[in-house]
Amino acid sequence: MKKVLNRNIEAGSRESSEPRLLGSIVSEMLHGNSPLARGYRQFIASQEKQEEEAEDDRLFRDFYPHTELGIDLKLITRTPGRMHVGDSINCMLTRDGDDHYCAVENALEWKVAEKRNPSVYLGRRINVHRKADGTLYPTFNRPRYTKDFSFQDFCGEAAEELLMVAGLIEEEMSE
Repeated sequence: MKKVLNRNIEAGSRESSEPRLLGSIVSEMLHGNSPLARGYRQFIASQEKQEEEAEDDRLFRDFYPHTELGIDLKLITRTPGRMHVGDSINCMLTRDGDDHYCAVENALEWKVAEKRNPSVYLGRRINVHRKADGTLYPTFNRPRYTKDFSFQDFCGEAAEELLMVAGLIEEEMSE
């Protein structure tokens, strides 16, 4: 049997009697303009939107706020006296009875991280930091561009601030 090719018909098109992959047929059907295809695309879009909303809800999924009224709380800490306002401790909380709780501070001390490259100058458009070896370097703050404030405006203000900071640091170095 001899196969005759018709050059007027594109390969794989509906008009040819060539076999096609099932995936290409389904893809063509779902990307078409039929009511089924439009409904399928709307369904997929709504599913993606629900997944995005569910991800936002997962942030506090494992937290259950609970307030205990009229309880006795005993703190067992490594330092004598009352805690200062705003202090926090790393502890294990145990419920001893109906209205009694006990918090025992952990024995391990928390290491306070040494701040790397501390800020020497915090400005509106730039910040200046000091490396461990004593050298200074500037970083730019990210601006919000509006109709009244463009990239050119930001560059001009940052340049003025850099010149001012350079003068301040020269004065500081000379003293």
